[in-house]
Amino acid sequence: MWLYLSLSSAILSGFSTIVMKKCSKNNLSIRLSLLGLLIGNIAYVLIGAFTTDVVQNFNIENLIKIAPLSIIQSIGYICAILSIKYANISTVSPIRKGNTVITLLLGVLLLKENFTVIHLIASTVLIILTILLAKSKNGKSNISENKGILYAYGFVLFNGIAGFLNKVYINIFGNPLVVVFYYGLVIIIGVILYCLFTRKWNYIDIKSVNYKGLFLLHSAMDLGANLCNRFSLINGQVSTVSVITSSSIVITILASRFILKEKITWKKYLMILGIFICVLILSLIK
Repeated sequence: MWLYLSLSSAILSGFSTIVMKKCSKNNLSIRLSLLGLLIGNIAYVLIGAFTTDVVQNFNIENLIKIAPLSIIQSIGYICAILSIKYANISTVSPIRKGNTVITLLLGVLLLKENFTVIHLIASTVLIILTILLAKSKNGKSNISENKGILYAYGFVLFNGIAGFLNKVYINIFGNPLVVVFYYGLVIIIGVILYCLFTRKWNYIDIKSVNYKGLFLLHSAMDLGANLCNRFSLINGQVSTVSVITSSSIVITILASRFILKEKITWKKYLMILGIFICVLILSLIK
């Protein structure tokens, strides 16, 4: 079951990136980030509250324990939005899949999950391909593109760590819905405090968002992808689940060609194939 959940997460994540790219036009990145965090995490809290006994057994210590995950993954989420705001999806999406390697290594080093020489080779090739794929075909990129690439690497770092922490907390609490309840509550509090101190309440006013339908679709797909990913971690190794979900890059890149009409050279297609093969190897090797 964990394998199907991982694949579902990859599919939803791949298309949600495309949807966010389309609705990021003519919208403030900070508004999209805060609203996205608020909507998704209100859903998390409600789901956790109605499907578990977490409200009756509420513990402030658990809230504090999960706060690092909430903060780190929120930073990764913001970096993800900013990366596709400033650069082409076909450029930054491959870079963002580098989070897989960080999650895999943390799982192996700290959780003592299985790791072989083939894992090492596939991971190394994956990193090299993502770096090469990030370059424009003429070797040059503008300031906006460079900014998007920088945010993509920010996503790699923070989301890679968050992927590992998700497994840790699920091992501790057992039920992913308990984890997302506390996780969501921390982020909601953080968003409200930000708006309170900056007095920018209009940032969480959905009426001021262009392409509201696309934005809500993205929020729903992102929510589904994250829930599938967390449930897959109950029985799946984080080092394996993370690389399977990273196959969303194939969906994202190809969709960017046919939906967003972004140009993809034959060299990029070969690199995409190489990345897909690396992901497949990492997911099948025990």
